[in-house]
Amino acid sequence: MMTLDKYTDDLHKALRFHEISGERTGEVLAEVEAHVAETGEDPVDAFGKPRDYARQVAAQLDPSTGKRSTGGIVVSFIAIATLALFGQTFFGDGIALDEAGVGYTLRDVVAMPLLLVAVIAVALLVYLARTASENNKLYGGGAVLVLIAGLGAQVLCNKNLDDATPVITAPSWLILTLGVVFLIGMFAMLAQSIRRGRVRYPKKH
Repeated sequence: MMTLDKYTDDLHKALRFHEISGERTGEVLAEVEAHVAETGEDPVDAFGKPRDYARQVAAQLDPSTGKRSTGGIVVSFIAIATLALFGQTFFGDGIALDEAGVGYTLRDVVAMPLLLVAVIAVALLVYLARTASENNKLYGGGAVLVLIAGLGAQVLCNKNLDDATPVITAPSWLILTLGVVFLIGMFAMLAQSIRRGRVRYPKKH
């Protein structure tokens, strides 16, 4: 028998993975807790496994009732990954404020976008593996294959592309500024996501 605390903790994580709002999550958790407190029933027997029940809840919701749209989730993944990768890269490259500026070679120009694509693809496939109603193992296997392909692409770039001659050069202050702006944007998006996902139980009358 799964304890109520363990069940609600796992259910909370599963609902969060589905990008369900903290307000709606609080309502679902409150319903589970009230039912178990009243009946003494095992929550797994009453509602099913936490991940399965989270899928059922998510299937009944839309953006107007507490669940982000699939398009919104994809855009969020892409934006956060882009801001994080280029933000930390530009910040690290520009922080020295070298008078000669910052140069990016052919390897940099090719490898970084490939890395970004791999990161986004893996994140989306992991998301689908955790939330889809079917083909979960297929999505999980796809994530592993994309990860391996992404690592292989980086190895090929390191071995075969020029890393000595800059193809793009920019002032250090500009690169540093871009890095700071991108990182601020990333942290702002993460903060918004955290606020949205903060569990809020219904007020008791």
